[in-house]
Amino acid sequence: MYDDARNLMAAVSKSAGHELDADNPDDRLTMQIGCYILNSWGFGPMYRFSLYFRGPYSVELTDDHRSLGNEVGGTTDVPDEAVEKLSEIFGKGLGYAEAYTTVLLVKNNSPGASYGSIQKRALELKPHLSSEVEEACSSILV
Repeated sequence: MYDDARNLMAAVSKSAGHELDADNPDDRLTMQIGCYILNSWGFGPMYRFSLYFRGPYSVELTDDHRSLGNEVGGTTDVPDEAVEKLSEIFGKGLGYAEAYTTVLLVKNNSPGASYGSIQKRALELKPHLSSEVEEACSSILV
């Protein structure tokens, strides 16, 4: 299990541009967001996520990240295209990445929901990130 987790976490760290420290709150958030996005794109191991204050959260992922510490490493077999796409999301800032995962979480938990209803729910959850939610909806829901 740890080899698969290490592989996924290495892809997120590579996308973020630095090793993500399990003791740093922003790095933990980045890891949660990155793994959720990669999971939604089909890369595993698959974690169970629930909605939390700043986006999707997985207790198992937190445990794995803390267990591995700085042993995540820099190599991954997640395709470069996926790493680059995730890097572009992170490049727009942590607020955008949080909005992106919120829209994705709402979409994934609302099969068949309309663009408008997903957008409305995401805005209810993240009113302080309204422009980021709008941009994420345009990216994800097209």
